[in-house]
Amino acid sequence: MALFFVDIESTGIDLEKDRIIQLAFLKKEGENIEVYNDLCYTDLQMSYSAMGVHHITPEMLEEKYWPYETDAYMTLEKANSEENYFITHGNELDIKMLEHEGLELKMKCIDTDKCARHLLKDAEDYKLQTLRYQYGLYKKEKAEAERLGIGELKAHDALSDAFLDYLLFELLMERVNGDGDRLVELTDTPILLERITFGKYKNKNLTFEELFATDPGDFVWMYTHLAREWPDLEYTVEHWLKTDPRLWKRAQEERKKMLWNE
Repeated sequence: MALFFVDIESTGIDLEKDRIIQLAFLKKEGENIEVYNDLCYTDLQMSYSAMGVHHITPEMLEEKYWPYETDAYMTLEKANSEENYFITHGNELDIKMLEHEGLELKMKCIDTDKCARHLLKDAEDYKLQTLRYQYGLYKKEKAEAERLGIGELKAHDALSDAFLDYLLFELLMERVNGDGDRLVELTDTPILLERITFGKYKNKNLTFEELFATDPGDFVWMYTHLAREWPDLEYTVEHWLKTDPRLWKRAQEERKKMLWNE
């Protein structure tokens, strides 16, 4: 059994069009940890906003291999079986980008972002850098990074983020008494969202409970138009709608009508 702590940088964040430009991970098998970190060639133009985050330029990729030709990719591909664990902080982008390169994951998936939301209820937020400081991961990172031969840690560098995710995973494992499969279960368990962070309510610091008390009709619209593609939102909206049978029935009817017209 091996654990793969993976992070990817890409040409942008379009899940359909963008591609991998850096693939990094820590492979932990027993007490042995191997470090992989490859920049990857692409013929796609990178967005300037993406470059502003990861600071990878086209010139840095000119002599590199395609993602599927790198040592990192081929190591993941060889280990792609149900006995191993694929661990990232937010699964969606990493998994989708690997699919673009022909790797359909068979490993058990653990999303440390999702697990942290279940297990670290007092977190200020769930960004990797916030958790790094709030839970004291930074206090042990230097010595551990040196032990593994990892240089300077930088935000939005794939190897640095994969390493920090490894430290976060160790904390989460403490919360579940060392049961990795419990983290797999939590990854697949919907979360009851607390605050609305999208649409017209973005940046208004409004909770779902507060909105339901003042404008419950908005929950019917969210259930009909947004929730199908966002499991945590669907779980949350259903939770509140079911407290009012009339609204819940209306929401179900509206969704059926919309699906019928598609």
